[in-house]
Amino acid sequence: MLLGRTRLGVIPFSEGGEARMRAFVAALEGVFGDSIELHRAADYRALASAVEQGLVHFAWLPPLAAARAVKAGSITPIAVCVRHGTTSYYTGLIARDTSSIRSLDDLRGVRAAWVDRESASGYVVLRAALRQRGVSLVNAFAEDLFVRSHEEVVRAVATGHADVGATCFYVVSDAVEIGRTAYKGSHGLTLDNVRIVAEAGPIPSDIFAAHRSVPAAVVVKLQTALVGALPAQLYEAAKAMMFADSFTRADGEHVRMLEALYDTVLGESAPRSVPPPKPPSFYPR
Repeated sequence: MLLGRTRLGVIPFSEGGEARMRAFVAALEGVFGDSIELHRAADYRALASAVEQGLVHFAWLPPLAAARAVKAGSITPIAVCVRHGTTSYYTGLIARDTSSIRSLDDLRGVRAAWVDRESASGYVVLRAALRQRGVSLVNAFAEDLFVRSHEEVVRAVATGHADVGATCFYVVSDAVEIGRTAYKGSHGLTLDNVRIVAEAGPIPSDIFAAHRSVPAAVVVKLQTALVGALPAQLYEAAKAMMFADSFTRADGEHVRMLEALYDTVLGESAPRSVPPPKPPSFYPR
């Protein structure tokens, strides 16, 4: 790959994630004929920092980490995850349908499960939307549980360890699909027994990115592999790694969404709507 020691940035995985990551690395090594060294970041913020500093050549970046890197000009986006036919998604605050929590007015002293302080759908965007609606986060949440994955958010709500939890969802043919393949319907929690108390979005999807020092020829080769689905082994491993249906190129609109996301929840300005394709909005249920 002509990069010397090629490094891929990753964060800790939930159950099954390590095997998916190893399969992806093996497929990547098969394509380029080089060994891939893993840089294991502690969390999303550390991963973004590693990319910006050039400590890693490639990384799967969730929206906030990608937004930081785009703002810093440190990356070249290679491919965007497509899930349920779209490159964006929503965040929702879920509760069991048997819960007394039904609206924003019921968010008083509750226990909340979050993914990570750097997770867009699992923490930041939803909380920004709640603030925008005038909800006092101090009064709303008596205890914040950071459980590291969307699957664990579902588990926490399902087992009663949390009253509410923040996770991602998609709107498919006017129907709501909660979560990613790995945990949809897990722990006995399905749409039949979940209530979405609040929601916000859209949020731009994860991207696979290269540090700006990576040669253009390498970027094009990887983009062909992911977007063009060739070779199949790498394409399938990448889909499993990212819970993606397919990949597409990061066009100007997606980059603008990432820039706007940065300004909305990471910049110094007050939370505001994010275009395009339409502003993230907040819908109390």
